Amino acid sequence: MKTIEPKMAAGRAFVRSLNILLKFARMYGYGHARTAGQVQIAWEELRQAIPEGNETSLLLGATGSQLLLDGVPLEATPAEKEFARLLSMAGLASIQFYPCITEDELVSFALAFPTGKAKTAELAEQLKVALADAQGIRVNEICFVPTDSRLKETSMAAQLAAVTLGDEQDQFRKVLSDPQKLLELIAAAEGRKSAEGASGVAGDGNGAGSRTVGPAARNGGRRLSDQTGRWSGSGPDLGNSHVSSGLSSPGEEDICGILRALSMFGKMGTTQNPMAAAGAFQDQIARMPGQAEHALRGALAELAEKGKNRKLDQGVLVQLAEHLSIRFALEKFERGEVKVNAVRQMLDRLNQEVEELRKILGQHEDKMADAGIAVESHREILDREFWAKVPDKAKRDVLLSPEAWCIPPKNLQSYVVGLIEHGDIAVATSILQNYARCADSEEPEARKRAATGLSELAALYAKTGPGLLADALRHVGMRLSVEQDQDLQSLVSAAFVRLSQEAAANRYFPAMEQALDWLARVESQRLGIARSLGPKMGIEERLPEFVDEALQTRQIPVGLIGVLKQLPQTATEQLAARFNQCQYREDLENVANLAQDLGEEAQQYLRSTVRNGPQVKAVELVGMLVRLDPQAAQVFLPKRIKDFPRAGQDRIVRQISASGAPERCRILLDILDHVDPLLMPLVVDEIGMTRDREALGRLLTLADGDLPAGATQFLRVKAIEAMLRLEAPESVSALKRILESRKLLGWAHAQELRIAALQVLEKLEPEWVKDYLPGSGIEHQDLALAPLDVPRDSKFARWRRHRRVWLHKGVPAVTTNLKQNCRLEIKAASMTGGLATVGMHFAPGTTVQLRMQVGWGNVQATALMRDCRSQDVAFEIVDMGLDERTKLRKLLLENMTKRRTAAVAGDNGVYQRRT
Repeated sequence: MKTIEPKMAAGRAFVRSLNILLKFARMYGYGHARTAGQVQIAWEELRQAIPEGNETSLLLGATGSQLLLDGVPLEATPAEKEFARLLSMAGLASIQFYPCITEDELVSFALAFPTGKAKTAELAEQLKVALADAQGIRVNEICFVPTDSRLKETSMAAQLAAVTLGDEQDQFRKVLSDPQKLLELIAAAEGRKSAEGASGVAGDGNGAGSRTVGPAARNGGRRLSDQTGRWSGSGPDLGNSHVSSGLSSPGEEDICGILRALSMFGKMGTTQNPMAAAGAFQDQIARMPGQAEHALRGALAELAEKGKNRKLDQGVLVQLAEHLSIRFALEKFERGEVKVNAVRQMLDRLNQEVEELRKILGQHEDKMADAGIAVESHREILDREFWAKVPDKAKRDVLLSPEAWCIPPKNLQSYVVGLIEHGDIAVATSILQNYARCADSEEPEARKRAATGLSELAALYAKTGPGLLADALRHVGMRLSVEQDQDLQSLVSAAFVRLSQEAAANRYFPAMEQALDWLARVESQRLGIARSLGPKMGIEERLPEFVDEALQTRQIPVGLIGVLKQLPQTATEQLAARFNQCQYREDLENVANLAQDLGEEAQQYLRSTVRNGPQVKAVELVGMLVRLDPQAAQVFLPKRIKDFPRAGQDRIVRQISASGAPERCRILLDILDHVDPLLMPLVVDEIGMTRDREALGRLLTLADGDLPAGATQFLRVKAIEAMLRLEAPESVSALKRILESRKLLGWAHAQELRIAALQVLEKLEPEWVKDYLPGSGIEHQDLALAPLDVPRDSKFARWRRHRRVWLHKGVPAVTTNLKQNCRLEIKAASMTGGLATVGMHFAPGTTVQLRMQVGWGNVQATALMRDCRSQDVAFEIVDMGLDERTKLRKLLLENMTKRRTAAVAGDNGVYQRRT
């Protein structure tokens, strides 16, 4: 099960509580008891995430409808999606909570959110006012360019609106939606201005004076060129073909004057007499400088031309404000009078002039927000439209310059995607490389914007190419290792995490290796940061997938070994788990070879864990250590294995046997005297399965009766059976001695010992056995269940030691040593174990005393429970009396006879039907 970092878990709980708090505030208000109680809950959970005195902060980000906690996406519930959209529409990139935060600051932060209609355009300004003196909360705004130090007091919510007028439109709003009618108002104002200039008397200010249209009015004004963005050319002719000339471009104050006039016009027209508003608007136009008036007329002329082809999608005043602001900024940028990093500042200053206009004409957007419909923020609209009107060459020049960080990530992404679609991969690559370099800028604001942008563009870097992802990780990792500013550390860390997650998701192993390498460098300098970032990167948690894919395809992807070496402990544990599960020798060799490539650090981890690590881990790593470093296993295991419980010792013995290491017989011999006496027969069985003649001396000693402390006669039988697989002629004399030894009234040794010895001699000296058998007291059929040989070319990692017999009728059995005993039905059995159906679960390695009911008697044995398959469970006999073993042998021989008879009868029946 995946483990969640305590800080992350507490952070997620805080975000949920904050959502609930805002919901309660909207439903009950902040004075309600439930709201006050929720404030306390949110405060306690925030304190758990960032305890007081801690050095790390909590970064809550929003991109679209996705919330990010320290760069990690949160599960997207409807409430969290809505909260993320609210922050995004308000132009907020993230909110950073510091350990020094107070409960009062958290309350002030919550109070800044509206309890009525969600006015996203005002949220940023409300937060700024509410948190003016706060030290523990910082709001990071989504900006087009950095804010100059001289302009820090500029409104956070300064945005130009692009909203509709709504459905409830009166006659005045219909006028506002027709640029041609506004042109007529301006023409009338200029006509009155010309008449007043000729008579030397001021007009009456109500727009009802002279109807004379002056030259400028007839010209239609100068307009913006779509190609150059300059105030040039002539607009639509309103009555004369005369072209005005000699006017310079308007300045910033001129544009601000136009926006003030539009704001006043919209406000008066919706709150007072529309006729009075028209007259006041004409007065404003009459007092404007010539270049400002011509700029206004030209912009209206373009809107009128645009309206001929398709219906305008929003109020003309708002479109006009956008049009003028964007064109003015574009002209200044193209003439080189303002740098790209100051465009946003200029647009923000112009935007302040239409704040009232946006409030008046923003009713439609408020209705959509109340209905839960996401509305694009004014800032995003303005950024997008300005970027759309920048010439292609200027876009490319900016994106390849050191000021590329000024461009919003969405605009950069749309441009790069367009280049890729048109096959211009080289330029797209250069732009992304240049943007990544901005993370190393000397300007803090540039590093901040670049880090935020790289977090949003991580998927684009991964899609464009693994080399770009590695390059971006290099720049961000370099900055992470040296960044001193705490705020920037959080942003750079989030970018590093997002890029690493994309590398892991797309299987870009060289990029992952580079990310882990940089994390190791950071760890040497800033241990706390590195430890918090590692689990979030998504590389370590995906390591099992990477290992499985490599083992299944039999191909090691480029860079995977490097990634595994960077995570030697996790990689070694994953490979050891798969090593222990291998059923085929080919798979075993494949895993062992991959583990060998991990190098000395992985082997050192194996040695240290098996020598003095936790018992649970040590048990699982023994098989891998035996395969990679058998000498170390031979030194460490005999001293360590006696401290393990019986189930752990059992698992170790099985792993040693399955490891395939040539030295496994020697290791098994070394641990034989240190394991639980109940497991000694298993160890001897596994020694025989190795077919290593080095074990012959110890096996002969055991067969002669020289047994370790606690061992039973069952161990002697197992030692003789193990000698059968060694095929050692040196054992003949000892085995004959066991067979021929007699006492006063019978044979000196038990029947099972003599049968086991005779089975070995039948293979070594079959003629002698043929002569001896008639007077031995042993039936020939007793030799049928001899131990199985191990094929030298077997494809399996482990081999069955005795033949399994399927019983003609299930044998009932019960357990007698457990707190809750149960009944079993044995379906198949051999001289070493069997398969039974059971109604309860047994943990592998559980020791049980079995009593099997055979006819009128019982057969008792001690067994270890093995793997479960559905309702069937395997068991392995580890000890039983020799008389009980004789009963088991007879049971199996009877079932073999019955099945043979049934098979013959079935064949005869088929023959008779055919004939």
